[in-house]
Amino acid sequence: MSRVADVKTRISSVELLATLKKSYSYKELSAVLGLSAPILSRYVRGHVLPSATRSEKFIATFREKLLRKMIMDAVKVSQDGSYDVSEVVSNVGLLRQIAKVVYSEFSLMNVDRVMTMEVDGVPLAAEVAGEFNVNLAVVRSERELGVEEFVEQKAVYGPSSVKYLYLPKSALRKGEHILIVDDLVRSGTTLEALTRMCERAKAKIVGVFSIAAIEQSMPKLKGRLGLTCPIEALVTLEPKQKRYNY
Repeated sequence: MSRVADVKTRISSVELLATLKKSYSYKELSAVLGLSAPILSRYVRGHVLPSATRSEKFIATFREKLLRKMIMDAVKVSQDGSYDVSEVVSNVGLLRQIAKVVYSEFSLMNVDRVMTMEVDGVPLAAEVAGEFNVNLAVVRSERELGVEEFVEQKAVYGPSSVKYLYLPKSALRKGEHILIVDDLVRSGTTLEALTRMCERAKAKIVGVFSIAAIEQSMPKLKGRLGLTCPIEALVTLEPKQKRYNY
């Protein structure tokens, strides 16, 4: 590991501990990480940096034991049976850690741009784009003022629910390698529309990632679109009686 990578890993572990401290007590973290509360407190307060080896252990333990639990604890179910992930997408510290996971999962891919759908997909997509040091392509449900040329795609959410999605033509270039990022996949209709946009622009999708997905939605999407790239979701949610159309 280079010296720069070493320092980045150590700083990342401190940021991770600070994020965890918002949800767990020092006693709880001590039990999971195997370090005393005073030592963890010194790290969180920035008085000292953990070693690279210890930092890597923190990160690995978080991903294996805590990340999915934190997401599931933050996902709510509304009165009409819809899943609500707003607590996840508004938690900047957690999104930053999720973005690092995305980077580690897709770092072997040649990612030129991160693509997402407004609105809730944008915070995570921005963090992921930052990890890859690439630009964003944000698909919107309305045309942006001042933009003259768009890629337009029809999305059919149901027999009586049709929307048109828009992306500035300059946001996708022929031959670019695209990583699609979203917060929650329900039926996969929106992701299918984003995939069609990439096809029309002659851009190549190298991966699809979502924080959460309704059970079987991702495998069905992969089969329906014939995608050969990795398609991943951190957590899988049970389908409810309500019909999901987004």
